[in-house]
Amino acid sequence: MSKLHFTLTRRVNAAFIVVRGLAAFSFIMWTRPRPLLRAVVGCIAGFAAGLLQRGSVKASPALFARASSALEVRRAFMSNRAGKASIALLWATGLALVAVALAGGGNPFVAAIAGYVAFMLVREVTSFGAIGAIGQGPRDNQHAF
Repeated sequence: MSKLHFTLTRRVNAAFIVVRGLAAFSFIMWTRPRPLLRAVVGCIAGFAAGLLQRGSVKASPALFARASSALEVRRAFMSNRAGKASIALLWATGLALVAVALAGGGNPFVAAIAGYVAFMLVREVTSFGAIGAIGQGPRDNQHAF
């Protein structure tokens, strides 16, 4: 059996949460005017994406347990509807944050990054609990090939 991809471990995800939390705080505090709208949009979308990721991991735990590369992790996400929606929301949020940042004042590039880092932080926090489902084997409705 191959080694679990490092992004699917609790330690790495906890580190992601800390780093993204510090980055979100820094970008929000650094940007003038404060990108509060972008941060709120990022947090709401991040919560939705985190719930979708939880659902995807719980629907296909065996596929995630066998994933040993980033491409295999993405393939596991694409194996079910929740994972596909999570990936689509990731891209849609990025585009929406750029559009909202361009419409606002200040530095739109930094404001969009602040919103996206807030998105990533909330997504990681929301989906963190699903990591425990990896390695528990397939559910009744999921067949691992």
